[in-house]
Amino acid sequence: MFKKFILPMALLSVAAYAEDTAKINTTEKNVKIKAEKKNDKADELITNRRFRASNGSLSKLSMNTSLTYSAGSVDKPFAADRPNISNAGDTTSIAGMSGTVNASYRLNPLNRVNFGAGLQMLAPFNDTIDTKDARAQKEFDDNRGEMEVNNPYVSYSHFNKFFGVQTILTGSVTQYTAGNFTDLGYQNRVSGSINTMYDFGGSPFSLGVLAVYDRFYYDGGSYSQKEKASQADVVWGFLPQAEYVINDTFNIRTIMRSNWYQNSMADSDFSQRPITQSVGLGISVNRDIFLYPNLQFVVEDAQASNTNIGFTANINMF
Repeated sequence: MFKKFILPMALLSVAAYAEDTAKINTTEKNVKIKAEKKNDKADELITNRRFRASNGSLSKLSMNTSLTYSAGSVDKPFAADRPNISNAGDTTSIAGMSGTVNASYRLNPLNRVNFGAGLQMLAPFNDTIDTKDARAQKEFDDNRGEMEVNNPYVSYSHFNKFFGVQTILTGSVTQYTAGNFTDLGYQNRVSGSINTMYDFGGSPFSLGVLAVYDRFYYDGGSYSQKEKASQADVVWGFLPQAEYVINDTFNIRTIMRSNWYQNSMADSDFSQRPITQSVGLGISVNRDIFLYPNLQFVVEDAQASNTNIGFTANINMF
């Protein structure tokens, strides 16, 4: 009788022990997986909130949405005209809103391939424009209120930290489809950029540089010298930037577009663009949502009529 009682109890104990062991192993495995996700190498190297939100989530395949509203100037925020304060051929001269959907595939934690396209509408809230700028008037007449596919692109990005400097290297090719650019013959753009930030070992204050290079290609049509002057050929720049983290949600950012040069299809000599500055409040809702209301103004002529209003939202959907 004693043996008949002991044997079943022993078998039950072994089964219970095996079940508990399996649960412990499963729990340890889940904790390990969560820790690996939490300690993703990209997030270990790139801690800047804006960098993270604007370059995709940690998923192998992710979707990112960038929403932008480029309003008028401070003295006429709801007007259709938006001063081209940098005198740039590759910049629109009227207010507009756009949204871009970007699909991102992570080749590995530090490298991504991105495919993006979006929609654009110029002067969506205006029936008239009050401007003396002939280019702005033409852009308004030809494109106002039209929903257009906005310049699809493909890009490659590499994330790293060199000597403590958070760095994102990007190369891209853009196909122009927006009417305000195709009307001037813009066809393709090849771009490269190096975006850096250094936080002095975890300080709330960071300094960095955005280095950019753009080469533009055209449709070969016949254009006047005045139109060719609005056709950028090569644009390159070395733009210092700074950020101050107030808390986990808010930071202040500024970028000085100082060493910024361009030539055009009308003139091969490079000239310096007017020095402009952008100042904005970064709002980090969480790792994958970053909002950025901002102002841009001409440094040597800072006044309400030369200060533009902008807003950008970067949202990683998964």
